[in-house]
Amino acid sequence: MDHKSAQYMEDFSFEPKQKTGQNSFEVPHCTEALKYTEGDFSKALELLFCKYYGYENLPKSSNLNELNLDELVQMREEEKEALESIYGDIFKESIKNRVWTVTMKLNYLIETEEEKVLKNKPKVPLKEICKLYLAGKCRYGIKCRFIHRQPAAKEEEKPKEDPTFILEIRFPENSKYPYEAPHIYFYKPNNGKYFSINCLRIVRRLLNEALTFCDNGTPSVYNIIALLENEEEIKTFLNENKEHFLDKDDLLFPQESEDIDSSQKLRNKKSHNTRKNANQFSSEEIIKQDLEIKTQFLDKQRSSQYQKMKRVRKQLPAWNKMNEVLNTIQENQVTIISGETGCGKSTQIPQFILDDWIINLSKDCMEHAEIVCTQPRRLSAIGVAERVASERDENVGNTIGYQIRLENKMSKNTRLTFCTTGILLQRLSGDPQLKSVTHIIVDEVHERSAESDFLLMLLKKLLVKKPNLKVILMSATLKSDVFSSYFGQVPIINIPGRTFPVQQIFLEDILELTNYVIEENSTFTRKIKGSWERHLIDLHTAQQQSSSMPKETILDENLSLAQLTGRYSEYSENTLKSLYLMDHEKINFELIEHVLEWIVNGEHAYPRTGTILIFLPGIAEIMTLKDTLRNNRTFSPARGKFMIVPLHSTLSSDEQSLIFKKPEQGVRKIVLSTNIAETSITIDDCVFVIDTGKMKETRFNTNQNMESLEMCWVSRANAMQRMGRAGRVMPGVCIDLYSSFRFKYHFLAQPIPEIKRIALEPLLLRIKILHKDPLLNLYETFGNVTINCLCYNCECTETQLQYYFCMCLDKMIEPPTRESIATAIQRLQDVGAFDPECILTPLGHHLAALPVDVRIGKLILYGVIFCCVDSALTIAACLSHKSPFISPYDKRNEVAAKKKEYLTSNSDQLTTLKAYRKWMEIHKKHGFRAGQVFADNNFLSIRVLQTLADIKHQFLDLLASIGFASIEKRRHVMGQDRVIEYTGDELNENNESYKLLQGLLCAALYPNVVKILTPEKSFVIQSSGAIPKQSRADELRFKTKNDGMVNLHPSSVNYTVGHYSSPYLVYQEKIKTSKIFIREVTMVSILSLVLFSGYGIDIELHNGTFIISLEDGWIMFAVESERTAQLLQHARVELVKLLEQKMQDPLMNIVAHPNGRKIIRTIVEIVTRE
Repeated sequence: MDHKSAQYMEDFSFEPKQKTGQNSFEVPHCTEALKYTEGDFSKALELLFCKYYGYENLPKSSNLNELNLDELVQMREEEKEALESIYGDIFKESIKNRVWTVTMKLNYLIETEEEKVLKNKPKVPLKEICKLYLAGKCRYGIKCRFIHRQPAAKEEEKPKEDPTFILEIRFPENSKYPYEAPHIYFYKPNNGKYFSINCLRIVRRLLNEALTFCDNGTPSVYNIIALLENEEEIKTFLNENKEHFLDKDDLLFPQESEDIDSSQKLRNKKSHNTRKNANQFSSEEIIKQDLEIKTQFLDKQRSSQYQKMKRVRKQLPAWNKMNEVLNTIQENQVTIISGETGCGKSTQIPQFILDDWIINLSKDCMEHAEIVCTQPRRLSAIGVAERVASERDENVGNTIGYQIRLENKMSKNTRLTFCTTGILLQRLSGDPQLKSVTHIIVDEVHERSAESDFLLMLLKKLLVKKPNLKVILMSATLKSDVFSSYFGQVPIINIPGRTFPVQQIFLEDILELTNYVIEENSTFTRKIKGSWERHLIDLHTAQQQSSSMPKETILDENLSLAQLTGRYSEYSENTLKSLYLMDHEKINFELIEHVLEWIVNGEHAYPRTGTILIFLPGIAEIMTLKDTLRNNRTFSPARGKFMIVPLHSTLSSDEQSLIFKKPEQGVRKIVLSTNIAETSITIDDCVFVIDTGKMKETRFNTNQNMESLEMCWVSRANAMQRMGRAGRVMPGVCIDLYSSFRFKYHFLAQPIPEIKRIALEPLLLRIKILHKDPLLNLYETFGNVTINCLCYNCECTETQLQYYFCMCLDKMIEPPTRESIATAIQRLQDVGAFDPECILTPLGHHLAALPVDVRIGKLILYGVIFCCVDSALTIAACLSHKSPFISPYDKRNEVAAKKKEYLTSNSDQLTTLKAYRKWMEIHKKHGFRAGQVFADNNFLSIRVLQTLADIKHQFLDLLASIGFASIEKRRHVMGQDRVIEYTGDELNENNESYKLLQGLLCAALYPNVVKILTPEKSFVIQSSGAIPKQSRADELRFKTKNDGMVNLHPSSVNYTVGHYSSPYLVYQEKIKTSKIFIREVTMVSILSLVLFSGYGIDIELHNGTFIISLEDGWIMFAVESERTAQLLQHARVELVKLLEQKMQDPLMNIVAHPNGRKIIRTIVEIVTRE
């Protein structure tokens, strides 16, 4: 590195080495960066920026790949010319198209604390020095009213700090600015005395500003400069923001010790929490930490920011209940707190407990406290933790922390932890007594998730063993009696809400108000018989005749036109037409757009300000509506009048912050949300709610024999919660896109508890993991039946074990049915998680750590083991979501023809995989638009393809969290697939092995196996002799073991196939209509069934031929010798042993393990060479 670069780097960001603290880029980091970039100054700066600000994880505009770099450079050139004309000489382009600098005089930043005190100190007049004394002639001595002393030597005036600061904007190579933020640097040249961490913090504020413009592709440098010139904004930010960056002792690239044992190199990294819990500290250390926390808390009372936030807290309804809450908790083991969303229960109750403990802490009373507060979603766990920390004028990670899957912010001082319910259940499996925990707060218990209900069951048992434990249940509804009764009539504290009245407008009324009319050929209409003209005649006739009111129990869509007219007789013809034609099961984006335009531009007396919150079922619908609004003249980003913000559970912390950001003057915020905004997230300035009445719930799909996310109608309780979001700051309006009759007579009163509608495999696996500890052993004496043990040596019948599971789950607040428990046990045995005696297998141990359907879990685990991660994740995403192929009713033949272009290995799943790969190839090479054109031309849904890419990355994160894949955590850009890039060549070397992938599908879909029955052989006589006649597709028959004969669905690529090289298929879904159909099928080889299915293997000798028999002889085939049969059996045993080793050492790298690699290669070779 040359001298000039070294000097500039020092001026730019390096304090002298002896200076401690976090002051700009630390010297060790700069040295490391320069070494890493081999002295390249620009790349070192870019590296430091990325590491300090997490630039890779920052949100960027979607579809970056489609952008033309030359056009972007031209845009920057035009922006540069505009900035030069505005700012003149203070703006310079230091490096062509790469670096811009702005020299700024910012006096407000150089004012020191000492100068502030002197400026504000009252001026006291000083006595004059006696002139006679100076002349040596004063005779008054000490009685003189003037001062007798020599004047002090005149001090040299300290030179004022130069207020010059440099703002530097850098555009790295291939920068996509303005669709992504530029690199921003802000510093004081010549090592000015202001040079401090505040420079780094100011850059964070400038970067956040730049990010708000990325999504719309709007240049942001002018706004960045204007923000720096805004003294009040920057000073306020610096007072409130206490962000800390990398410590100087931290490495930019943490490295393992060179002395590490060679076996350690065969281990994966696993995401985990590095913070010690209280059990790992000595009692002396804990006492010291607790006293330090109290000292800090008392010091904080003098903070103006803390007092300001305290005044805000006092305005919440929960504040008035503080003494009642604390007294009730003190006197009872279990307390229930019921309060409307927005009353402050989630943020204040945990603080009341924490503050009460801190205040009462003394040398005479050194009781330790650790409070755990569960949240149903990761987003709410982070959001509530950050809000509470903000109210306490501290950063998250000090006394307030959070822990979610793959992410945590905690320290030795953390005494209040917000976490997801799953994290606490996971902690229970490792620390069943929760030894250091004193208070457990379960928030949002009214949602009745299976995990929450299961946790309540465990806590009820734990309370008996741990009488000093305090449990607080918090609900957003008044129906808390069921929880009180469950814990023995414990007290309930009701906290009133703080809301304004909300007017509810149903579908029929909003159609009338907005004059919306749906057209007959709209994509949102339902199919009707005959032309609309004929129905129009019926409508006129019905209007003229008095029709009787139909029964309330009949849905609108099931009414005849005459009946509909009777129900809505006071409404116009256009409204009746729309109600009759509309497909109520679809999300009508056209109607939502029309209603939004009416809200902002229509003639009405409702508020013209405030956030508009729109409830949608899922991410796909959110993104579709977002795209629709971006193309609308009123809501287009180009106008800058509306800020469109998505809200769903997969948002990062940075993206989440946009939800709470106050828009600029004249800009209105529109939030597109899933049901997460019902209770978990509070949007304070919401005035309008548009409710589609739909949500997505996890349900067990009996056709697919696995869990799926299905769209369904909300309950009345959900709908009322959504309506309440509109009355936060003023009287609000809730527009429901469903009729009043549906709301009153067809919505369920309360949502169905999750335990009643999901597969129970995850709960049974948790029970098996938890029962090892005697404190939480869920198998006890039930009546006259005694269960002695359920360890790995247990010899119990399946019926007994099923009974024991039932007895255990019967203790839940609302137990599942016996039938659902029995089927869950069977599915766990089928997938290989339980053995025939219901003993947890090594595979079951790993599946217990994955929060996905067990079949999906098995597929993605095997994808890692057999080095085909990307392909396995793509197939798993399709199984858990849906195929991207769409099939318009009038184009079925065209769709079938397109599918055949990608036909692979007689498999619907592998055909879809091939089409997906082709889309990804075009998308990456030519950009988003080209990918969209390809999807349209091949009858693929672009939205489903993008969703599949997102699901793949979610699965990859799960694999990393349990140590099955070693990847560096990076932020995933929605809709983009970078799995191969993240996982590398080694884990993907078998991606193209279709025979192996067929085997993995067999592993995942077993026991969904079909036997292909061919007709008796017939021959065709030709000149060369008799030739066997090839079977036609319609001559084949398909048989399952339990259902008998079934039929291939016409949508399958195998529907017209008459010949298969293997007589077996596996299928994903079974549907019963007039016949039993199987959908999404794949041909599998016999050896795949032997190696990957859950069948037990029997080796028999018949007439001198060795036969391998599966499933009690339902599948049989001959092998050359007994040795061949035993080798196949041995391969299965070795695979199980390998998984067992992985269970004992979760970080073991199976792929790099010598024995593991040998086993895997042998199995791959057997399958692919059949």
